Amino acid sequence: MIPYNANNLVKTIRVEVEERQAFLDPGLTLASLADRCRTNRTYVSSALMELGGFFVYINSLRLTFAASWRKTHPGTTLEQVALASGFHCRQTYYNVRRQLEH
Repeated sequence: MIPYNANNLVKTIRVEVEERQAFLDPGLTLASLADRCRTNRTYVSSALMELGGFFVYINSLRLTFAASWRKTHPGTTLEQVALASGFHCRQTYYNVRRQLEH
């Protein structure tokens, strides 16, 4: 396990989530992200508070990706956009969008 250093852990999280696009995995959890970062959930949760928390951080990236993907893939259904963006289904996409955009 990597010793806890908040600044380094935030960088590691950003690499895993943004550069390696872990946010596109609909099964991504705090625990699985901690495993990817080779540390524990508590450290990852604390570090993610700088980024708005797990839910906000991951789903904001998913919504941004969905908007971009929809523009570059015209004619796709909202269900396809939602699934390509890491959401479990269209309804989850709608719910998250409503929560984060209001």
